[in-house]
Amino acid sequence: MGRILCLLLLSLSPLIAADKYLVTVRLHAEGNSKGGDSFVAEIQLFNPQKKIFIEKVPIISEKDVVAFYPFPAQDNSGSIGAYFQLDANGTNKLEQHTTASRDTLDVVLINGRVGPAMQVDKKIKDGLLMVPTGFSPLEITQLQTKFPIIGKEKEFATQKKNAMTILKESERQKAAEAKEEAKKKNQKVISQ
Repeated sequence: MGRILCLLLLSLSPLIAADKYLVTVRLHAEGNSKGGDSFVAEIQLFNPQKKIFIEKVPIISEKDVVAFYPFPAQDNSGSIGAYFQLDANGTNKLEQHTTASRDTLDVVLINGRVGPAMQVDKKIKDGLLMVPTGFSPLEITQLQTKFPIIGKEKEFATQKKNAMTILKESERQKAAEAKEEAKKKNQKVISQ
């Protein structure tokens, strides 16, 4: 029985490791303050600077994404934007939302933090969601382990392998830095 459990855990380890690099990307519609705490949440926007309510249930999420394409953000923030190609279900949900909710705000939450707010100004039928800013280089690398780059879908296996190598090296560097910092603190305590 122990061997079977061990084999089962080993077979699931790539799936568990893959989720380690999950980046959440959620598009939320502007909500009404009268909607109640169960359905809406108040958030602080940064551009424009104001508080608004958003619906707690996202319109689309990373589960609706099939590919993406990163690009440098145009806001001089040093962050990165991305286009997200949605599956059929996500495309349908985005088209319905952009048809019914013109002249409202949508807010992207990236790993739970408030990202860009975007005005719904036209119907989106092609299933291509543009997030103009808000991603760090690390998050883009993490996305590369999950989704192919638009137009380079056939190269996904190589892309994923390269991204995993970068992430593992980054983890090793952080661990080494943390170990060195702990060593310095320990030496400081000993010398006192």
